[in-house]
Amino acid sequence: MGIKAKLKLIGLLPLVMAVVFSLTFYRGQDRLDRFHERAQLAEQMLTELRQLEQVSRRFVESRVNSGRRRGYRLLEQLDGQMLTLKVSASSPSLVELLNEMERRLIVTRIHFMNLDGLSVPALRRLDRPQGHDVARRLFQSIGELQPFVQHLHSLSYASADAYSDQLWVTEFGLFGGSAVVVLLLTHPMLKRVATAIQALSLKTQKVGGGGAPEGLVLAGEDEFAQLASDFNRMLQRLAEAEQARERRARELEEAVKDLENFSYSVSHDLRAPLRAIDGFIGILQEDYAVSLDDEGRRLFAVVSDNAKRMERLIDDILALSRAGRLDLDQLEIDMTDLVEEVWASLSDEWSGRPVHFACGQLGAQRCDPRAIRQVWQNLLANAVKFTRDRDPAVIEVSVERLPGAVRYSVKDNGAGFDPAYSNKLFGLFLRLHGADEFEGAGVGLAIVKRFVEKHQGHVEARGAVGEGAAFSFTLPTISADHS
Repeated sequence: MGIKAKLKLIGLLPLVMAVVFSLTFYRGQDRLDRFHERAQLAEQMLTELRQLEQVSRRFVESRVNSGRRRGYRLLEQLDGQMLTLKVSASSPSLVELLNEMERRLIVTRIHFMNLDGLSVPALRRLDRPQGHDVARRLFQSIGELQPFVQHLHSLSYASADAYSDQLWVTEFGLFGGSAVVVLLLTHPMLKRVATAIQALSLKTQKVGGGGAPEGLVLAGEDEFAQLASDFNRMLQRLAEAEQARERRARELEEAVKDLENFSYSVSHDLRAPLRAIDGFIGILQEDYAVSLDDEGRRLFAVVSDNAKRMERLIDDILALSRAGRLDLDQLEIDMTDLVEEVWASLSDEWSGRPVHFACGQLGAQRCDPRAIRQVWQNLLANAVKFTRDRDPAVIEVSVERLPGAVRYSVKDNGAGFDPAYSNKLFGLFLRLHGADEFEGAGVGLAIVKRFVEKHQGHVEARGAVGEGAAFSFTLPTISADHS
């Protein structure tokens, strides 16, 4: 039997037991009512026999018709009660007792009728001793009938008490039996559930721990056996998916290595012809400048500028490639010293310009100094580049302490950008300004994003056209023990 069928059976069992309890109680109560009714009838018969005796004594003394009619009514009531008792009787001993009571009631009726016959006017002149003898026999039959009725009364109450006790024992027996049935049904099921859950928990904890996961074995043909089968199929699919993932990871790793090698090789292979082009252009400009007109010298300058631009682009590609391959070395460094050092290295780009640079105390931070140096280098270089048309240029470096992280920002009053395109700022080779406005290949911010994300941080930018920009990067605070 399956778990679902057992649960349905357990759910129906209280309803079945309620019906059984109700039927048993109803039938038992009906039988108890019959016992009580029999006892009440016996009590009424005792009362009527006493009344019959009293009526007969008055009748003997006065011989009035009212006593006669009252006696017959009492006898008719006793006959009706006797008939009612015999109809509901079932046990042989009770039937025998009622038959004896009926016989004695008939004798009593006969004696009363004999006594009534002596009251006829034609017989009143008979000797009174004969009337007293008939009355004596009547009183004697009434007296002999009363113990039987009293016995019936006591027997009915005793039977009612005994059956009441038996009924309660039956009800408790049914309750106990139902409890045993529920226990017999639930105990194996609960044990089965506990065993299955424990086995499933142990196997689930082992999934992902390395190696081929073991299958779940649950004997039987119930829902848990089906669950074990489904779990094993899931493990098989997971193993296949893990193998496919590892295969794709190896292929991706090989593709990345091939791409890096290709980028490195192409970059180095392109440098030589670019330098040759730039060198030959320089030689031509020196040796043949006198024979060239202004348009020729301009074209030579365009070729030289593009060769140098191409060389810078190759350098940026190499830098991006190195950023992806760099293994981080977490050290605690003073960010203020690092920013000031980077700012000093950019002096050739901002010297001679009205630049107001402000850097507060940034504090210490655990990070890779090579990567974060490049981040500051690119952000500060961009700030210098995009504020070259400002007088004065204002560049501010600030820090903000966050729960579990630190946010560093570089804010300037430069050209700014359209905030609708802020999501393109950190993309590779994506630029919001033309090459004739500001030089660059659109790689610097991509390098910033890559280095920051390798530190489990994130970057963001805010700005508006003509109102400057603010570039921020957030690094998590890492303790020395954790790193």
